[in-house]
Amino acid sequence: AEMGYRTPRQKKDSVKSINIGIADWHSIPASRRREFSYNTLVPFSQLDAKYSFSRLERGMTRELDAIIAIGIFTDEEIDEMILSSPNIIFLNNNKNDPFFDRMFIDYETPARKCFQYLKDNGAKKIAFLNGVNEENGIKIGYRRAEGVRSIMEEEGVYNEELFMMGDLTDASGKEMMKKALSLGADAVVLGTQLIENGVLEEYEKSRKKPILILSRDIDLDHRKTNFPVLRMCSEQLWEITNLLIYSRLKRPSPPIKVYIQASFEAV
Repeated sequence: AEMGYRTPRQKKDSVKSINIGIADWHSIPASRRREFSYNTLVPFSQLDAKYSFSRLERGMTRELDAIIAIGIFTDEEIDEMILSSPNIIFLNNNKNDPFFDRMFIDYETPARKCFQYLKDNGAKKIAFLNGVNEENGIKIGYRRAEGVRSIMEEEGVYNEELFMMGDLTDASGKEMMKKALSLGADAVVLGTQLIENGVLEEYEKSRKKPILILSRDIDLDHRKTNFPVLRMCSEQLWEITNLLIYSRLKRPSPPIKVYIQASFEAV
């Protein structure tokens, strides 16, 4: 006892295992979801709890302690998720629903910093490359594109010819990057990381080296990069989300709203 020894059974009983399902079908198309495993997501908290993350597929139900739902969901989808767990935390869902906790991510502020950074570095022809997808009535990428279009217009850097929309694939990213280079873009901003590999492949082949801004939405392990990056999911976001889940399981309380700013990381 003086040495703090605990039997395996005591250790098991003292640590609560919290099983969390992540509903991401409004943020990642079905064809790409297998590329992202939430098993690598490590919560940044000192709570006496063990977290287990897995993907919750649309229309499927299973017993979960909580759900992190990314995007805007229909009432029917929410009813289905409740069958797996009533403890749902929404990320970036702007519906005025009084029943669930919500995390709002401010993308506009860092996006403006990004375009100001490009202007300060002499960029005159800024290209924006974005991927979109639509299947089974679910649209991905359109809301982000319209938000960026408005910001670029207000910042005086919008160029219709250089504002490009393709598929959420690396091949599409490669083609858009090739076109941006041919049009003389001196800066390129990505709207999604799902086109990043194709963009980088074309960038490395080209003798032209415009300023390149990457986008990281679902970068679970926060990969290092030598390029400036717009990063949506910070360590702080995941830490507060897990704290909310822990608190919700310990003691029921009225739902809350939390606002967190995404980041622009200049090199």
